[in-house]
Amino acid sequence: MTKLFIDIVGAEQRQLDFSGRMYACPEEAGEAAQLMCMDLGVTENSPWVGAEVQVKDVDGRCLYAYPVGQLQ
Repeated sequence: MTKLFIDIVGAEQRQLDFSGRMYACPEEAGEAAQLMCMDLGVTENSPWVGAEVQVKDVDGRCLYAYPVGQLQ
């Protein structure tokens, strides 16, 4: 199990994960981040479109970064 953090980082706002969560592997956190991107982009005029959902390790290294786009 690995403790990882999922942050949402936009040009004007950010939501940082200060607690983290245990994942079986980094890929599992990456899949969770991809789902978050879809959720954040589903609302019309979402303020998060253009932001990134980032998966980071305990040292703050970015392992994955996925863009939030407007879903059609």
